[in-house]
Formats: sequence, C-alpha cells, structure tokens
Amino acid sequence: MKKVIILILDSFGIGSTEDSYKFSDHGSNTFGHISQFCHMQYLYGKRNKLHIPNLISLGLGLSYKYIHSEFPNGINNCNKNIIGSYGYASEISSGKDTISGHWEIAGVPVLFNWDYFKSTENSFPKVLLEKILFSAKIKGILGNCHSSGTEILEYLGEKHIKTKYPIFYTSSDSVFQIACHEHIFGLKNLYELCYLVRKILDENNYKIARVIARPFIGYEKRNFIRTNNRKDFAIPPSDITVMEKLITERQGSVISVGKIFDIYSGVGITKKIQAYGSKNLFSSTISAIKSCNKDSIILTNFVDFDSVWGHRRDVLGYANELEKFDEMLPNLLKLITKQDLLIITADHGCDPTWIGTDHTREYIPILMYKKNNLPIFIGHRKTFADISQTIAKYFCLSKMNYGKEIII
Repeated sequence: MKKVIILILDSFGIGSTEDSYKFSDHGSNTFGHISQFCHMQYLYGKRNKLHIPNLISLGLGLSYKYIHSEFPNGINNCNKNIIGSYGYASEISSGKDTISGHWEIAGVPVLFNWDYFKSTENSFPKVLLEKILFSAKIKGILGNCHSSGTEILEYLGEKHIKTKYPIFYTSSDSVFQIACHEHIFGLKNLYELCYLVRKILDENNYKIARVIARPFIGYEKRNFIRTNNRKDFAIPPSDITVMEKLITERQGSVISVGKIFDIYSGVGITKKIQAYGSKNLFSSTISAIKSCNKDSIILTNFVDFDSVWGHRRDVLGYANELEKFDEMLPNLLKLITKQDLLIITADHGCDPTWIGTDHTREYIPILMYKKNNLPIFIGHRKTFADISQTIAKYFCLSKMNYGKEIII
C-alpha cells in the first residue's frame, strides 16, 4: 500500500517568476520578504528571526538559494542536515489563482483564459444581475464592486442586516463572491443563491472559476466575523486529474482535507474531511494517514496562509503561521514509511508586503520526502504538473498529458 501526502501551503511563493512582469508582480517574494521582515524585527529587538528548522531541513532554504543566489535573510544553516529532495517550479497556467495552481498540480494546467469582472465599480454586467435577481426572487443587492472580504463587511454589513440584500463583490481573481449574515439571511439560503449564480454563469458562458459563499456573524461593523462555513462552487477540472486516474486505474482512494474538495468541485475525491485552522488541518491529515487501507492520495490545503494573512497583508501573522506549521511537521514526518511520499508545495504567491491585496505570480517550492532516501536537488521544474506526473509514475498509472516525472 502506497500513500502520497500533499501539503499545499496556500500562497507560499518563493520569488517572482520570469513572466511576473505580465502580472505587475516583478519583485514579489512571499518567503523572502517575510524572512527579511522578521530579521529586521530581530535587529530592533521586537521578535526572533523566522524559525522554521523542519522546512529548512527539507530543503526550503536551498530551493530559495537556487533562485536568488543567496539564502533568505536571517535564516542560518540552510545547507545542513538536509533530509528531503528540493526544487522549485514555474506555472504555465494563464492565471495566478487558487484553482489554476491546484489544477496544474493535479496535471490539468489552465491554458485558457478565465473571465474576470474587471471594473472596480459596477463590476457585474447589468444583464447578468437582472437574471440573478429574477431567478432568485430578490429585490436588490449591495456591493457590486471589487473589495476585500473584511473591508466590504465594514462598509455594507450593517446595511445588509437592515435590508437582507446579499452583498455581491469580486476581485482581480476570477470569482463571484456573495457575503450574507449566517443567521439573518440564512446559511442554507446563501448556499442556494450561490448555486443559482453558478448555474446562471455556466448557462451564459461565463468562465468564472469560483462562486464563493462568504457567511458572517455579528451585528455591527466592529464585531463582524467571517465564519468557517465558507463554500466554493467551482468549475470542474477541464481534463482528467491524477486523482481520478488513481481511483479508476488502481481503485485507490483520494482524501481531501480542508477546502480541496471545493477547489476540484468534488471530482476525483473519494472522501472529504472538513477542517479549519492549521492545527485542525494538520491533525485531520494525520488521522487520514493512519486510516488509509489502500493506495491513497491525501491532499490538504492550509488556507490561512492566504486568506487570513496574505490577502490581509499581515506579515507578522504569516510568519507566526509558518512557525506553527513547522512546529507540527515532526508529528507527520514520523508517520512516513518507506512506501510513502510526502510533498510540500504551494499554489501561487501572496506576498504580504506587496502592493494591493491580490495573489502574486511566484515560483512555488517543491519539497519531497521519502524515508531513507538521499536528498537531491530536483531542479527548476517548468510546470507544477511535474508533481502529478511524478505521482502517476509512483502509482504505476498511465502518463499525464503534462509534466515530466521528478526522479528522487
């Protein structure tokens, strides 16, 4: 019985890519700028340097050095006691969003262009809104603009409570987001509205990657909180993923932890585990590893790096989250047998020091651990899909259409 465990540190990029200028992201560097921030805080006596020894032992610092010709600022001993193979990858998908990154990891790069609602005000087309209002039998909406999820609640949360009008908003990503009060509007009603919007978008040929339900609680802007009942209504993958191949060709299992199920619209998933927060995501992953009884892929997305810290441009929060993740790693590493393969990677960047609140086009780390294997540098991979091709080979599946196998 073989297992592949994939831990996706949502948004943990390690430096801007060759094509980052197309996205106005040249110079972004999620890992590097967080490490630099911590080092400056250390020099001023405000905190310790970034302390992530387990990720460093898996080769994270060396992966970084191959891109930047130097180790991250303030992190020492990056080339000692290395236990894993390491490298980095560029993205060939057209966007820098969550779905594109995850699909490419699974062997299905997004080579078409997503549709976007580009206008920052009056973002959604009038005809589309009219269809939604008529079909949903609602009298009005709020928002209709670009915004971050926390800011729009400050602006419109109290008005939503008074009117019960749903809050529609978007961003530079291919998303249609709907925020509603979990109790006053109702969680079931919010999900049904999002499902309806997804259906209308599809019927009218809008290639919008995700409709996202954003429930919140609280009764005034100073105490509004988004709840863990977020739900993504995503377009299904446009081709066969490596997870589907494992299920159909070897009757294996694919266990999703966290928001993975929604990202792949449930396609290629045999078991869904809901979990929120890095600690619970980690413990759920460990439970999944222990319960496997057949060839399995376990996929976990650590969303807080992106949604709680990256988008909110909270450098200190991101650094603290990295250290918490690193501290939990040994509990997982000791479960890896000779038959298992652990892969730690990311789906895009979200540099918390960068301008604006959007994702950043960056290289992702690829850290691979097999018990008793000699560590090697796996190089610069030209697509995230090399991960899926490696998994296909590992399970003796038919080849994926994209990517090259990583020899470890």
